[in-house]
Amino acid sequence: MTANSEQIDYWNGEAGERWASYDDMMSRLLAPIADALLERLPAGAARAALDVGCGGGSQSLLLAQRLGEAATVTGIDISAPLLDVARRRAAAVPEQLQFLQADAAVHTFEANSYDLLFSRFGVMFFDDPEAAFANLRRALVPGAPLLFCCWQALKDNPWTWLAVQAALQHVPAPPPPQPGEPGPFAFADPERVDTILAGAGFAAIDIQSQPVTLHWGEGETLADQVRELVQIGPVGRLLADQPPEVRERVRESIAEVMAPYYDGESLALEGRTWFVTARA
Repeated sequence: MTANSEQIDYWNGEAGERWASYDDMMSRLLAPIADALLERLPAGAARAALDVGCGGGSQSLLLAQRLGEAATVTGIDISAPLLDVARRRAAAVPEQLQFLQADAAVHTFEANSYDLLFSRFGVMFFDDPEAAFANLRRALVPGAPLLFCCWQALKDNPWTWLAVQAALQHVPAPPPPQPGEPGPFAFADPERVDTILAGAGFAAIDIQSQPVTLHWGEGETLADQVRELVQIGPVGRLLADQPPEVRERVRESIAEVMAPYYDGESLALEGRTWFVTARA
């Protein structure tokens, strides 16, 4: 089995197609987080940035716009469906954006070729995160900044915790994740993140808690917005092999627990992230 093979299969299969179909919605949902993260960019414009786990490329475009016309941004991701979306976005600034389908953990980058490493929720899926970050560090010029965000613990993110608990009334609980297992909440422990980055050769590591509010407002009704919410993340995986009647019962239960957070137009749910900075 090759490194990260499970993640590669997942993001290039039905799940990757599903995420690609919802990418515009996710881009709008996560744009405030990306903007807040970009506010942490250190002084001095980067000339060549690497966006790890770029997905559909919305944050790559924001990064390019923030850095200015003289800078280039390379987005790297394992998902062909999401990179198809990213390349369509690149048409807006083709001279600044390029995208690469590869596994950032093991890809052979040219040494010292980037002066900024950036990621919005794209670095929690490595089988061996210390080795992956060491590989990425070699791609950076000495002293180059690293800047990424990751989710805190599942229980600290009601936007998905509430939905998971409602779903588990109707479907079996999955096996508990192993410590450090790749996934959206793999970097919940800041001490582990610090240890990984230090072991990979990064210094000046700083990890700050950042609360967020996610506004689900694409659907016309609460039921529509719940239907969108369950398409992604842990609930989507729980329902992957379930029949339609079970899916419907899950959606009804989730709508019930989400009702207090719905104002008639949008579903506003709290969450918590870590904003992480360091230097190569």
